[in-house]
This record gives sequence, structure tokens and C-alpha cells, in this order.
Amino acid sequence: MKEIKTILITSYICFLILLFFTSTTFCTPYEIIEKDLKQNEIIMSTIKLIDNKEYKKAINNLEQFENLDMLLLNYNGSKFKELIKNYKEILITEANKFTENGDYAFALNLLNSKVKYYKNDDNITTLINYNTNQIKNKNLVEYNGDIEHLFTHCLLAFPEKALNPKNPLSKDFDRDCITPTEFKKILQSLYNNNYVLVDINSVYENVNGTVKKKTLYLPPNKKPLIFSFDDCNYDTKKKNKGMVDKIILDRNNNIATYTSKISIKKRIGYDNEFIPILENFVKTYPDFSHNGAKGVICLTGYDGILGYRTQKSNATSKYEIEKATKVVNRLKELGWKFACHSYGHYHMKEISDMEFSKELYNWQNEVEPIIGKTSIYVYPYGEWEIMDNDKISYKHQQLLDAGFELFCGVGAKNFYNYMPFNSNNKHTLFMDRKPIDGQTLRTFGKYYEHLFNTEEIYDHTNRTIPFRS
Repeated sequence: MKEIKTILITSYICFLILLFFTSTTFCTPYEIIEKDLKQNEIIMSTIKLIDNKEYKKAINNLEQFENLDMLLLNYNGSKFKELIKNYKEILITEANKFTENGDYAFALNLLNSKVKYYKNDDNITTLINYNTNQIKNKNLVEYNGDIEHLFTHCLLAFPEKALNPKNPLSKDFDRDCITPTEFKKILQSLYNNNYVLVDINSVYENVNGTVKKKTLYLPPNKKPLIFSFDDCNYDTKKKNKGMVDKIILDRNNNIATYTSKISIKKRIGYDNEFIPILENFVKTYPDFSHNGAKGVICLTGYDGILGYRTQKSNATSKYEIEKATKVVNRLKELGWKFACHSYGHYHMKEISDMEFSKELYNWQNEVEPIIGKTSIYVYPYGEWEIMDNDKISYKHQQLLDAGFELFCGVGAKNFYNYMPFNSNNKHTLFMDRKPIDGQTLRTFGKYYEHLFNTEEIYDHTNRTIPFRS
């Protein structure tokens, strides 16, 4: 028995010596044994601290040696999970104290030191981004120029199909939409010209019931940009005509697109619609987004939203609402905003007051429960109505009563001011948006030359109508 024990000890020492010579760290076999014993001691004391609900001390324990957290995870996974779950509240509380005192760097250092435990945690990520932006914002300057607001529709994800003359919607698509190639070139040009995305909610505020413009503060030499996207319901009449079917979340909770009736390998896409393209662009150029701003998704509701048939008239709407809600929540986390583009995409001058009331009711009962309240109203076709015989029109008053504060139209020239024009009581904040589509690219290049060169970004390969300026 004694001989066996001697052999085992000798073999273990030989193993440790071999480990020593193959290691980049200089330490003796005895030091290795001592380190292992110390690590085991820390793991056991950490578990005891967890049992006593002393989570901060337990976390600090694990930072005495590298990879102790993984040792605890492998030894007792349930205790590790308990620790990480309960320490999160402590971490957030301590970080918030630093933030409230204006010690953004201290808060950021604390959060970054623990981020390895919370890599996919939205609350921790939000705090990190907030404190990062606060540090950046110390160098901001007041901006007094124009605010560019551009808009387009869902992209022609498969332009060779969408713009094919045999497609019954090809003329509409050519007139109203752009291709992924054009969108990418536009983003690159905007970035090169020092434009930066800003949150649409940051350009106005409600002060005691009056909606007013808000002063913007931006990094030096940067110009503000709002990008909005209309008709993002992917309605059934456009299905299999060259657009994607819907916006989805992949298995890793990333935004993607889904398109049926194409090859299985291509059904899930990350590079054929404005949301994933813009997400990827901001990852490449983080300074293109100020304080995490992305775009404004302008929704109708008559055929659902984002490719989901969420309207009450659909028998499977409950299931569709659940799916759409998950996508909406993820988009909000990523910095996207939502706007009302009406429920049925009507013509303002043609719809009666009674029909308009029903429209608003349908929006509030079918779309609003999914996306939450929005104070942005985007007129269908850019057709607005504010006054009627020197009084606020019935339709506009209903919009005001519903909580809408910023109203958006369509115009190639910059306009961001108070309406109505011919009145001393300018009570409505109004913003025009520059349209970007096949028609404007070909005919209104002069209005966009400070943003991008329309001929250079034009998709000459896929568009069947030749460019003309």
C-alpha cells in the first residue's frame, strides 16, 4: 500500500513537472499545487457566501484568480446562476449611484468590469451605452442648422424580380421604392457628408401642453438626420413580388428577414431590407448613430404590421400579435422608433369624419397595443388637413386628442415649423420629409446633391428605366 502511494505521488509530481515545462507561466510544481488548493478554498468560501446571500463578496472572491467563475460554474452551476442573478441588482444600484452623481467614467468602469457575466443582458447593455454617451456628450455643441428628414418605403429586396416588367407591381415599385444597393450607397454618402442619425423624439418636447422644437446638441461638425420608412406592413398583395415577407428574430435574437417561396438557404436574410442593413452599417460606423438612434418605422394596420397579420379580422391574429410583439420589443431595444401612418392609408381629403374616427379607433385598438403610444403622425400620401374654415378641423382635433404631437408630410425642401401658415395661433409642429424613390432619383437630383449624388447611387443594373437628371 505504501509503495502504491509513493508511485502515485511520484507520478503526480512528474505530471506537474511536465505541465510546468509546457506552460508559459514560470512556477514550480509545488506552487501549482498550492494554487490549486487556494482556488478550491476560494470556490468553497464563495459557495458559503452565496448561501449567506453575500453576493457582492462572492463576486469579488471570484476575481482573485482568472477563470474562477468558470470553475464555479462547472463545480456547481446552480450556485453560479444564483450568484449572477442576484448580483445584477447590486451592480445596477451601484452603477446608478455613480451615474446620478455625474461620475460616468466610474459607472462605466464598474459595468465593464462585470460585463462578462451579462453579455446578452439588455439592462446592463443599456446602462453601458447611456454612460458611454454621457461621456461623449460632454463635448457636444449646439446645432442651429436644418434637420434633414428622409424617407423611403420597404426596399426591393429582390430587384431583379420586383422591377421585372412582367411583375404587375413593377411600375409602382420603380416609382415608390429603392433597392438595397441604392440604400447602402445612400448611407455611405450621408456618413461621408458628416450626417448623424438622431432620435426623432429628441427634436421636440411638450412644455405644459405646448409642443415646441428642442435644441439639439451634437458632436462638432455633425449634421442631424432622421430616416423614416413608410408602409412597413408587407401586405399580402406584395407577397412574392420582390419584397421580403416579414421581419423576424433569428435564433440569436438578431433582426432578420424571412421570405417564402425562394431557396431554403436564402429565406432568412440579413442584407436585403432597411432594418438589418442599417443595423450592420451602424455596427461598422458607430458614430453614424447619435445616442443609439436608428430609424422611424411608419406603420399602418389594415393588413397587420411588419409582415404579421395582426388585424382583428384575421382568425389567427392572436398568434400573429405574439410574434409581432417580440419583434417590436427587440427593435425598441435597438433604438428604433414607431410612428402612426394611419390605419388604412386613406386620402385625407376624401375620407369622411365618421370614417376617420373609425380609422383612429382601429389604430388604437389593433396597432397601439403592440407598439405602444407614439406621438408621431405621418400623413398618408403626405396629404394633411389642419384647419377647416379658420378652425381646427374635426380630424386634426381628433389626432391632437389622441396624443399626437409631431406631424409629418412630404416635401423636397426643408420645412420644420409651426402650422397653420395663415394664422397667428400656430399650434401644430409640422415636419416635411424628403422622399427617396426611383422617380425622385431620376428627376429631383438638385434637391439631394448636398446629401448624395443621385446618378452615382442609382441602381443602373437592376432598374429598367434609364437615369435622367
